[in-house]
Amino acid sequence: LWYGVFTMLRIIILITLVSLLWIPVGVWIGLRPRTAAAIQPLAQFLAAFPANLLFPVAVLIIVRWELPPDIWLSPLLVLGTQWYILFNVIAGTRALPTDLKFAATNFHIRGWQWWRKVILPGIFPYYVTGAITASGASWNASIVAEFIHWGDTTLTANGLGAYIAQATAHGDYPRIVLGVAVMALFVILYNRLLWHRLYVYSERHLRIN
Repeated sequence: LWYGVFTMLRIIILITLVSLLWIPVGVWIGLRPRTAAAIQPLAQFLAAFPANLLFPVAVLIIVRWELPPDIWLSPLLVLGTQWYILFNVIAGTRALPTDLKFAATNFHIRGWQWWRKVILPGIFPYYVTGAITASGASWNASIVAEFIHWGDTTLTANGLGAYIAQATAHGDYPRIVLGVAVMALFVILYNRLLWHRLYVYSERHLRIN
């Protein structure tokens, strides 16, 4: 359970950071149809790209600069999953009704008010969908991201993913089952207490029909 808390905190922090990055970028792209038409398929491709192919590069950097694995292995959890947030934000921005955009322009809604009253509520259902997918995939990615073996080098970060990976490496089936069961428990509680409530809220209050 304690390892699960470590992994959960990593995922929460990383999903928050990539959201702060990709929401404004996704909105900027989504408001430009030609750019969105080119970038959205690329984001979908990157989401499907096996990010673990880049893990050896991370190992070389961490070993070369003697960086703490507990911190610097963490970004690998969202290396391949962050793109779900980007292309869902792009899709949400493109789906905003033209009338809504014109109304915001005519009423001179700009700056933070434009973000708070127009864009963020408009894309929120799409963002939640992308964040749920990214979060769930990050839990799975933790199994290969928190315990990396490359050549003679092994890097381990404290977390539930590393626990499962180490148990698998030693063929310890009881610990594998225990780790998977605890991860399933965390994912279910995480989704029910956070993402499900946000999804229901967005469906009831922010869906544009």
